[in-house]
Amino acid sequence: MEPSKKIMIIGAGAGQVPLIVEAKKRGLSTLVVSPDGPYPGIALADKQIREDIYSKDKLVEIAKTEQIDFVLSDQSDFAVPTVAYIAEHLGLKGNSVTTAEIFTNKHRQREFCKENGLKVPAFNLLKCLADADKVGFALPWIVKPTDSQGSRGISVITDKAQLPAAYADALKYSKKGEVIVEEYFQGSEVVCEGCVIEGKYYNFAFADRTYFNLEGKFIPSSTVFPSNIPCGVKNDILRQEACIAKLANASFGIVHSEYLYNGQGDFRLVETALRGGGVYISSHLIPLTIGIDPTNLLLDYLLSGTEKVMEVLDKKKVHGSAGYFCFYLENGLVDKVEGIDLVKSNPNVVMAEVDEVKAGYRYPGLEHKGFRKGPFLVKGNSRTDVEKIYRWITDNYKVFQNHNNYNSVIWK
Repeated sequence: MEPSKKIMIIGAGAGQVPLIVEAKKRGLSTLVVSPDGPYPGIALADKQIREDIYSKDKLVEIAKTEQIDFVLSDQSDFAVPTVAYIAEHLGLKGNSVTTAEIFTNKHRQREFCKENGLKVPAFNLLKCLADADKVGFALPWIVKPTDSQGSRGISVITDKAQLPAAYADALKYSKKGEVIVEEYFQGSEVVCEGCVIEGKYYNFAFADRTYFNLEGKFIPSSTVFPSNIPCGVKNDILRQEACIAKLANASFGIVHSEYLYNGQGDFRLVETALRGGGVYISSHLIPLTIGIDPTNLLLDYLLSGTEKVMEVLDKKKVHGSAGYFCFYLENGLVDKVEGIDLVKSNPNVVMAEVDEVKAGYRYPGLEHKGFRKGPFLVKGNSRTDVEKIYRWITDNYKVFQNHNNYNSVIWK
């Protein structure tokens, strides 16, 4: 019997689980790179490689020893450069290190877009606080690390006196020790999901994203497909996405992009990433919306090449609407939870990831995206259906804390 081909998967968190499961279904031997910890992918994979995902040279040597056939990751910005480094050094299917840098380093990404006449916010790299004097655009400013994920270390400031604290917070979350400031472009967020195959971009769908009403923080509360933005704006964004894919020499991958749209025809790129959208966007919401599973698309490309991927993309069609909804709580101890069994019994509630929220659980506060609770994943025939089910969830799911007599769930 011919031995199974081996795939090295960088990371073992929840975002890698669909990839591990689907790879095993296809008969691949799965090796996950992850230190020990509460990572669900470890138990699912055939083998764990106990190594830091940033130890690129060590992983190249391990990959050679293991004689891997493929290397991949999904839904993690941090893994993209490592995947590219291993693929480039071993001559495997993948993106170049240069391409990975464009899609993961926010400063390099903005420089690349500016060089090519693409729409991004005005920006400046701050190597030190004194560089703020060189910033040529007006306050308010967004201050962020160049290389974090999950909305960590992002602040909005309206006065230069607030910069030292914002700069220190951003620096705390940057592995490269880099911080940028950019103009505050007023608008609603639009998520653009697609894929790139041999430098050509293919769109899956657009979604609208909302944020919790928190001053100075950018933490998404929901993402719902499809988007309501005008078709003309979608087409303009798609032209930009196609330019980025081509000019960055992207070979293949899922592309998750975030844009701000001002409601008057103008937009700015916030981020584009060479990986699937997190919070189950790639693994659940896209399949529910268009009938195509991006995880399987990645494996189709690795195992069968471009022709198979094109066959799948030709079958794309709008199935309906889907979205995720998150919440947060008051700081403190949970006394009781009501309505969760009822909510889980609704056939249009695909997932309710709230088992941790139960009597005795202490909520620490909403510092960044990782402190959200949920999500609830909802499907429907239309956005109206999805929004109706969401309102029903908010009416029926209740959490009581700190011996108070009111529902402490905060949805917006």
